[in-house]
Amino acid sequence: MSKYGEEAKRLHQEGNRCSASVYKAFEDVNINGDNNIPAPRSEDGKCGTVLAAEKLIREMGLGDPADFDKEFMRVYGSLQCAELLKMHGRRCNEFVGFSAELVEKMLTAKKGES
Repeated sequence: MSKYGEEAKRLHQEGNRCSASVYKAFEDVNINGDNNIPAPRSEDGKCGTVLAAEKLIREMGLGDPADFDKEFMRVYGSLQCAELLKMHGRRCNEFVGFSAELVEKMLTAKKGES
């Protein structure tokens, strides 16, 4: 597990919402962030970890959030909270860690381009 994946999982285990856990894990590098963390399922029922990751990707200029969505879909089969819970059970902490890990990979790739 990556640095940010572990941090996001820790924050989630401490009682933070899934979206807040992913978003807050990147506080040290997200200088463009507005701290307006998306609420879980606030956009068309999407998983909160997906919403937070998409927001981070946009704020940090890491590329197209659709690339994140494709990889999350490849692994879990859905972006929708209710569907994820139905297909995989309450594995929210796993989704939190995976989402943060994907964002970290995009961050690392961007730094490699610089």
